Amino acid sequence: MNYPEPYIHRLPVELLQKIFLLVVNDVYCPRIFLYGKTTISANFTSPPLVFTLVCCRWRAVAHTTPGIWSRIQVAFSGRPEPLKPFLPSLLESWLGRSAQPLTLRIVFEECYNPPYSRRQLLESSEADSQLFKILLSESRRWETVAIASPIQYWSHDFDTPKLTALGCSLRDLSRFNAPDLHYLCTRVSRSAVTEFKPTPSCKNVRHLRLRDADSAYALRETLVIFPHLETIVVDAIETHFREEQKPITNSCLESMTLPLEVGRKFRLQRYLDGVHLPKLKELIIVGGMNKEETAYVNSLVECYLEKCRR
Repeated sequence: MNYPEPYIHRLPVELLQKIFLLVVNDVYCPRIFLYGKTTISANFTSPPLVFTLVCCRWRAVAHTTPGIWSRIQVAFSGRPEPLKPFLPSLLESWLGRSAQPLTLRIVFEECYNPPYSRRQLLESSEADSQLFKILLSESRRWETVAIASPIQYWSHDFDTPKLTALGCSLRDLSRFNAPDLHYLCTRVSRSAVTEFKPTPSCKNVRHLRLRDADSAYALRETLVIFPHLETIVVDAIETHFREEQKPITNSCLESMTLPLEVGRKFRLQRYLDGVHLPKLKELIIVGGMNKEETAYVNSLVECYLEKCRR
């Protein structure tokens, strides 16, 4: 007796590819590896690798759909011994099937607790060195990169001519040759902005997301480091003491979003004192506010925007 072929196997290749792409794009940078307390394995439980286990047809379609391999998360573990050959080979195969451009997320995921500092782990890790060299060989294809691992312990710089969006520490920014960079996500501190020497890439950044600024001073200096900013969004500002307010100017900024700390409405004025933004069109304050605070913030925003227009 001949049983009809399952409907899923009758899908046209083009439709199956679109389904694969929709599934993968709904995932936050698919992880290639899974980490246990002492083990590292391939992540065949999630897309896109799981597509290759369903049947021969799905495997063939997955292998010939570059878009599903063009986003990847790789974790550095600090593992001192080298990886088994299969895992670096899998990373090379994944990248080999990918298309341009490439979206990459690098994280640090310590899979055990040895008596070493994170710096010692990263400097001496054979496993991470293997993965890093493979990723570095593809750096000219990187377009969107987020690094949540301290790369200052690596000796290499990054030649990334296609890079347009980057998430990394401010100190690590100088490691990137990125002439097309226009979006940056980072954290800033007083010491970081004081020590940082602007690079040519800084002049190209148009949109900045600050996850955290440890002081109003750090925020102000950031506006100087990136002179051609058009938008800036600040998630958090820590201010624990009164700081010297040095006047600064950014002649390009059009939109600024600042957080409102609970019960700290008067600090907003401190952030803005001496900050001259002649092209500012939009000042957004984000936070929980009662009626009194809302009135204060609205008045402050209106007055500041009027001052900028003069």
